[in-house]
Amino acid sequence: MKLSVAIVEDHAFTRTTLHSALTAKGLDVVFSTANASEAVRLARLKFPHVALLDLHLGKGPTGIDVAVELRSQNPHIGLIFLTSFDDPRLLDSSIGELPEGSIYVTKSAIGDIDALVKMLYTSALGKSDIGSDFPGGPLRNFTSRQVSILRLVALGFSNSEIAKQLFITEKSVESAIRRLAKSLNIKTDPSANQRVHLANVFLRSAGPSALE
Repeated sequence: MKLSVAIVEDHAFTRTTLHSALTAKGLDVVFSTANASEAVRLARLKFPHVALLDLHLGKGPTGIDVAVELRSQNPHIGLIFLTSFDDPRLLDSSIGELPEGSIYVTKSAIGDIDALVKMLYTSALGKSDIGSDFPGGPLRNFTSRQVSILRLVALGFSNSEIAKQLFITEKSVESAIRRLAKSLNIKTDPSANQRVHLANVFLRSAGPSALE
């Protein structure tokens, strides 16, 4: 059986290019649209195995909104988000959590159509670990809350200030920072400034403009 794919992308050239390239690779593009409501309607009729969605669809519902609707219709649909950055949460802290198993991929990376096809099959099988074909930086698997804490650390906020910003306890912030450091293999060393290392990780992933 062919892998069936839905494309939800508001940039006409990107949408058409993806449609042609994936069809040429033998995938069944069951629909391609720039409209969120149309995507939800067509998904009810076409039952795609995986959806390739632009995170930002202009005014109105976002790609995440569409994804949530698609997942409510089909709990097993694979979800891949196209973005301009390795992890858009680094620049926009208002971006919410993605449905479980979702994957970010940068638009600059989709030039390798074979790797994208591999990713689509992987996502359709319900796996979010896609290896190194589309590296998304060390923060790919962090939650939005963790990314927000990391950004505030990079901005120089104290634990108490971060707690106030995020409406959580200072103890929760301390625990979150310890988990972040452990996940990033940053050792707790009295001779080293752990917060500086965390800030450097954030800046390498997002760039200085993320702190503006």
